[in-house]
Amino acid sequence: MGGGTPRSAKSVAKGSGGASKRKKVSDAGGDGDVASGSGSGEAKRARREKDTVVTVGKQTSGIKNKIARSELYGKLKHHKALERKKKRVARQKEEERALAAGETPRPRQVPKTIENQRVRDETFVEAGDDEVAEEDAEDEFASYFSQSTSPKVIITTSRKPSGEMFKFLENLFAVVPNAYYYARRAYTVREIQKHAESRGFTDVLVFNENKKFSHGARVNGLLHVHLPEGPTCLYRLSSLVLTKKIKNHGRATNHFPELILNNFSTRVGHRVGRMFASVFPQRPEFNGRRVVTFHNQRDFIFFRHHRYIFETRARARRAHQGHLATAEVPADAAEARGRFGRGKKAKALEKKRRKKTSDDDESDDASENDSENDSESERSDDDSEEEDFSDAESDGEDGAAKSAGTRKKPRAAESDENASVQARLQELGPRFTLKLMSVQKGTFDSEHGEYEYVRNGETDGTKHNRRKFVL
Repeated sequence: MGGGTPRSAKSVAKGSGGASKRKKVSDAGGDGDVASGSGSGEAKRARREKDTVVTVGKQTSGIKNKIARSELYGKLKHHKALERKKKRVARQKEEERALAAGETPRPRQVPKTIENQRVRDETFVEAGDDEVAEEDAEDEFASYFSQSTSPKVIITTSRKPSGEMFKFLENLFAVVPNAYYYARRAYTVREIQKHAESRGFTDVLVFNENKKFSHGARVNGLLHVHLPEGPTCLYRLSSLVLTKKIKNHGRATNHFPELILNNFSTRVGHRVGRMFASVFPQRPEFNGRRVVTFHNQRDFIFFRHHRYIFETRARARRAHQGHLATAEVPADAAEARGRFGRGKKAKALEKKRRKKTSDDDESDDASENDSENDSESERSDDDSEEEDFSDAESDGEDGAAKSAGTRKKPRAAESDENASVQARLQELGPRFTLKLMSVQKGTFDSEHGEYEYVRNGETDGTKHNRRKFVL
């Protein structure tokens, strides 16, 4: 219907082209549209610059022969490594020159990591926060930190525990003071809570393990219930290493350990850290030199148990000056170390060199005295390198007094100026990693419990942002 001749395809194309041209002119003339498109332009420019970066993979991706491609890839990687080394050596020489001239070296760029680029939200706890201090004075752990109550812990397992579980508990009882084991049998967690609360216990630790006995039983979970008012935390346990499998491990004593809590910086992390602290007495015995560490990094809580000892060494470290703060070593010692290396043969060669130089400078009698002094100093070096924790391994003051007379003393410092106090660590075990799964208000209740936090990447924002953490 309707009169008129239909328009041809060419006329439609011409009309649309003119309209598009007019639209482009009007867009170019509008200031608001240009301003709105500036952000997308910068993003495109950054993407274009990223695409123009020529990497080793892009240079070798066009070679179809696998052997030729891998050979060229290795050569290019080696060439890039040499270039980085040249830049590093030049930067170190520039810093040395600046320090020798008494100038301040140019500050180096701090590498970007997930930790220092962390996104801080409103739950981040700042130092000296009055609101957090008021909450701490009234929370479930206030009586513990005011030392009106002392921790008393029940440790139990899942039903039908394996032998690996009991090996782990044997190591754990050496870590947690005032801990008592109760067999799980057929009791539920709520029944164990009532039993523990009626007998004055403050915490319940329930360790779970998988039931795939064909592949070996493995401890994989921890339920921590704080009594009598909660809260309850559920953790996933992984990377368990028992004490016997740790190289050069020590033996724990009965002293109350010191406690270190690292990087619990949010409201949830602060609460979890206080819950961990409530398991250990607030009276560390420094004579035992035991340290229990809960280190949070990227929402993984690493547990470690160490003993430390302070020693006075003759090699002093100079004050930090820029990025070249290294141990201060005499020139002749550095030359000998670089020439002969370390070990028995190196010591023999170094002894020959010292004896030869002493023969040239002094008489025969003086050279014999120097060689005897060198041998004594080498024996003292060997003694100082051996780990000595014998006084901490004794139980009580009597054992410490007996072992104090028999243990090897560290090498005396040559002078106060060259002396430095250094700490050595010996791991006591066990070690494992925890991942927080949920925090429940009050004691454990699987049916009607109210949760403060449940791990979910969608809700807490950690799934789409690697720089956002919960603890």
